[in-house]
Amino acid sequence: MSLTTLYDVALGLLALVGAAALALALMLASPVRRPPALASIHAGAIGIDGTGAPDLSRFQARDGTWLAYRLYPARNGGQDGIAILAHGSSASSMEMNAVAKALAGAGVTAVALDFRGHGASGTRGDIAYPGQLDDDFADLIAELRKTYPATRFSLIGHSSGAGFALRIAGSKLGDAFERFVLLAPYLGHSAPTNRPAAGPALWASPDLPRILVSVLLDKLGIDWPQSLPAVAFATAPEAKMFVTSQYSFRLMQNYTAPPDWRGAFAGAKGRIAVIAGADDELMDAEAYRRALPPLGVAVTIVPGVDHMGIVYKAEAIKAILAAMVEGSS
Repeated sequence: MSLTTLYDVALGLLALVGAAALALALMLASPVRRPPALASIHAGAIGIDGTGAPDLSRFQARDGTWLAYRLYPARNGGQDGIAILAHGSSASSMEMNAVAKALAGAGVTAVALDFRGHGASGTRGDIAYPGQLDDDFADLIAELRKTYPATRFSLIGHSSGAGFALRIAGSKLGDAFERFVLLAPYLGHSAPTNRPAAGPALWASPDLPRILVSVLLDKLGIDWPQSLPAVAFATAPEAKMFVTSQYSFRLMQNYTAPPDWRGAFAGAKGRIAVIAGADDELMDAEAYRRALPPLGVAVTIVPGVDHMGIVYKAEAIKAILAAMVEGSS
């Protein structure tokens, strides 16, 4: 091969590399677009009564960041049971106020966490690395053990927080929990329990080009794009001060169900119950009934309750309390 030919080949390769780099750059540059506010979710969030919510407490995570939570001591003074509560996507600990108060009244201490990237914990919409929420969760358990050394833990999550609870159930951290109560759990984008995400029922709008590039570059050891926003939620503009309207790629990947959600259900050591509203506009309640009992998971459908109502409507609260005592000795 002549020098001229080698030169032409080299130029061709450089052109291909340049074109590929430009294409990747353009895909990364595509802005995440927030969908129109989802009225039912906004109305449901407004319907949450904040009366009686305790002030925020804080614990220090392993990276030195102080993370926020609300502590609801058991009204009877009992210390042998603690329920940790995981809010849904974009929300904060206040979302779980009604559930936490009901648990405290029933003799169970409740801890409602502002997960990092939400509320008063860390930078809104981002975490430092995939898996940081798991590390934070382990740090919270260690912190609670200082005050409640012999307590039995339960984990109650809503929507994406329920998906995260399932992630914990299927991991080594799950050994610390005797039960999990999942409220309208989001089990991943391909799960059969999701309703079609379109039109008036669109809650989350992912930036697919940016996500694809982030996945590709991660395989090459390049992780900086993971800090970029990758999904936006249909939050109302007037709620901006109270919610997290978008997630970075790494937060999106962490605050959700594990990829093998069926395996997580099957492998969990603690009891798992799923509760969903019959009128849930984001999740298909009947699909839970079809998919989960074969995995040994009890499913309760609450009539007249939608996606947000599952965390504060009276009938939903009754179902949650029932799930907490079922099978207890």
